[in-house]
Amino acid sequence: MNYYTSKSQHDNRNLHELIGRLSKVRRIGEGRYIACCAVHQDRTPSLAVTQKPDGVILLHCHGCGAGGVDICNALGIDPASLFPPSDNPKYEKRSRGGFSAWQLLHALRGDLIRLLVVANDLKKLNALSSDDRDFIAEIILRLNDGLTYLEGAK
Repeated sequence: MNYYTSKSQHDNRNLHELIGRLSKVRRIGEGRYIACCAVHQDRTPSLAVTQKPDGVILLHCHGCGAGGVDICNALGIDPASLFPPSDNPKYEKRSRGGFSAWQLLHALRGDLIRLLVVANDLKKLNALSSDDRDFIAEIILRLNDGLTYLEGAK
């Protein structure tokens, strides 16, 4: 990626090049995507990609915990391309937007289903009490209800 471009060119070109190198990419909002992580053998999308209003591209895998540098290295791109060129190289602290609750819960949905399957298997082996299994199932249902609510609000 060429990071010596204008800010408006960066906003589109670098994001599209990054997205083009990922698999199972899905747009979930303005400047927000989920995809399979290039760092680990990801079968379901767990990588959150967010382009902030200032043009900075945020990357975080909720499956393996990889951040921007690890993901850029796995894709063979320069981490500097995640940042737009600056007319003012002086650092000015700004408030951070980060990832939305919807992105986080959506990335965890597959893990929650797997947790319920494991809890059921442990219950069958009498390695988990019925109360503990029911508690896990209740937590998963509450988190899933929260995700459903957030999907309606996005």
